[in-house]
Amino acid sequence: DPSPTNFWSIQWWIYHPESEQRFLMDLIRQKMDAPDFLDYHPDSRSFVGVMEDWQSLSESLGFPITTWIVEQNAAQRFLLQYDHVRRWRALHGVDVVAHSTNRNKSDKDYGVETLAPHYRFGRVRLPWRNEGKIISMKLIDELTHYPHGRTDDCVMANWFRSEEHTS
Repeated sequence: DPSPTNFWSIQWWIYHPESEQRFLMDLIRQKMDAPDFLDYHPDSRSFVGVMEDWQSLSESLGFPITTWIVEQNAAQRFLLQYDHVRRWRALHGVDVVAHSTNRNKSDKDYGVETLAPHYRFGRVRLPWRNEGKIISMKLIDELTHYPHGRTDDCVMANWFRSEEHTS
């Protein structure tokens, strides 16, 4: 859930279809610029940024990320228009899917409320040791205060992932 003026929330989830379990691997919530997310350095001929770091790590762990879900406006402004992003997608064989936060956010059947059963029935696993606890608390705080919390970046990013697009 990128923002040009506020915090970004970037989450890496693994979905296990047989058990319907969702595992939060990492979460970043901070102010960023688009090049922090993904950029290309022509001098070194290398990609840099969170997307490259997480993609490379996921591949080395044997659970390669297959789909990146990005808020629609940000996808159009920061990602999909750039040639280096198209090259990066081809290099890693991944999809970048645009998701609209405004269209269904409040819809009972498709909106943010659809997250609740996954937590209620224990289908979400959050890291809880060391740094993992700090990461998880960012998400927990927003989820437990939504829609009246100070921010909802983590909630929106959590909502973006779905069974069809999570890996």
